[in-house]
Amino acid sequence: MQSLIDTWHIVPRVLIIMFISLYFSQVLTESGVFDRLEFIGRPLAWLANLPHEAGITFVTSFGSVLAGNTMIAKLYQEKKIDSSQTLLTALLNTTPVYIKETFTYQIPVIIPLLGIKVGLLYFLTFIASGIIKIFFVIIYGRARLKGPESEIRSLDPASANTNITTKGRFGKVLIVSFTRQRKVFLKVSAIFVSTTFLILLLINNGVIKGLVDYVGPLTNFFDLPPSCVLPVGTYMFSPLVGATAIGAMLKDGMLSDLQGITACLLGSVLMLPVFSLRYSFAKYTSIFGLSLGSKILLVSTGLGMLNRAAFLLFFLSMS
Repeated sequence: MQSLIDTWHIVPRVLIIMFISLYFSQVLTESGVFDRLEFIGRPLAWLANLPHEAGITFVTSFGSVLAGNTMIAKLYQEKKIDSSQTLLTALLNTTPVYIKETFTYQIPVIIPLLGIKVGLLYFLTFIASGIIKIFFVIIYGRARLKGPESEIRSLDPASANTNITTKGRFGKVLIVSFTRQRKVFLKVSAIFVSTTFLILLLINNGVIKGLVDYVGPLTNFFDLPPSCVLPVGTYMFSPLVGATAIGAMLKDGMLSDLQGITACLLGSVLMLPVFSLRYSFAKYTSIFGLSLGSKILLVSTGLGMLNRAAFLLFFLSMS
């Protein structure tokens, strides 16, 4: 019952945002807006030997990663791109989030909570994760992909028959966009709701929260005081609450700057798999299917954890 209640608290807001982002992006696609903005993402797609659609979905992801991934998933389902191209494009679609969160979360929230020195260090590790993903996409793409054999000039082949982009009325664009996104939304939302419920069921049964018991040995390994166990453990499930607690300990002198950034990075490393399972797994598997969606999420989460772990070891060597 508690899992059902928690699902009800989470799902409606997410589904509303999901529907708006999918519908709005489809309207922009039908109107030809994303085609005209393709030049922004074209250099990255070219460097990674990805089709030009990767540049379009990259631009789309600035507004909604979900919408960008839905576009590329449709091409994959139609067998116009292979699984490797889909994986790399999906990873590329996550990078605009780092730019958006810089101005919506990192600068206005995290840096004031942690202080200038620790906050800026943590911000640099956050940006480094996005840069590493871009380099991974480019290097892997140039090593494994031969580049697109042919250009697919439309993300929705049916749009070629409607000729809405140039001659249709805006009202017709709105109706056609709604019709094309309705089935996609219903399918994605059904899988998202069921998967979210199952994950919350695991959380409420204590399967995931039991991981906090393993935080103590990790804080000892990184030379953090015992008082860090609770903030770092809290960070796994709520980065905002965890960062607030660590920031308070920094201001009270209970932690040095080096210990503060170490605690944040440790909490962040532990948070990523929990966050991916709790929030992202349902979305990616509902869009790309269980196998490919899990693979994309695993690579994305692994790159983020690897980046933070590298910084953790660096700061450990300094202590």
